[in-house]
Amino acid sequence: MQFYSINQKPSGDEVAERYRTDFCFDDDDARGDAPKCPSCGAFVGLLENLPPYHVHLEIWGENFGDFAFWLNEFLVSRRFRDEFKESGLKGLSSFKSVEVLSQKSYGKNNNKQLQPPEYFRVLPKIGAAKINLEASGVEWINIERPTCNECLSGTLKRWQCVVVDEKSWNGDDIFYAFGIPGMLLTSSRFYEWAKTHQFRNLIMKPAIECSHDFYK
Repeated sequence: MQFYSINQKPSGDEVAERYRTDFCFDDDDARGDAPKCPSCGAFVGLLENLPPYHVHLEIWGENFGDFAFWLNEFLVSRRFRDEFKESGLKGLSSFKSVEVLSQKSYGKNNNKQLQPPEYFRVLPKIGAAKINLEASGVEWINIERPTCNECLSGTLKRWQCVVVDEKSWNGDDIFYAFGIPGMLLTSSRFYEWAKTHQFRNLIMKPAIECSHDFYK
């Protein structure tokens, strides 16, 4: 299976930023506990935002995307939600409506008040698979490999590529993997399906081509 990474902050050219949409939760929204690793108890995510959800939107191109991103969270449009429910794909089951409190545009239409789509918050599983640390060339600040073999928590320095340990994968088509926090991954099934629907602000590339170095 080939896996793909979703670019949550597309930038660098007009095509990438055409429908870039960011969001943040309102500061007054309630928050619960952050998710923890079932084995070692380490935190594996941010504080949980609790409903009802209120968000602020920003767009950087000509219009709103079907995806909106913030840290390791994302929203999807009604169009995406409806198509996904009919697709037979796995990984997203709970779509919670959000209320848009404000919106800003920094792109071509910064003087226009565009109408955002109806957005929904979704929560794919954290840890639906593990990263193959050795094959991905992962390095940590303290050099040593993480001690927990479940969540693989450690302070990352860099990785050369992203290789999913398929034996650990639960079959979800969109998910977060243990080993590189916050990286949103998809199956090739999801990639091919999404390509036919041309969802806005959904830019993917093969995970094997994804590298990052926090010290460059």
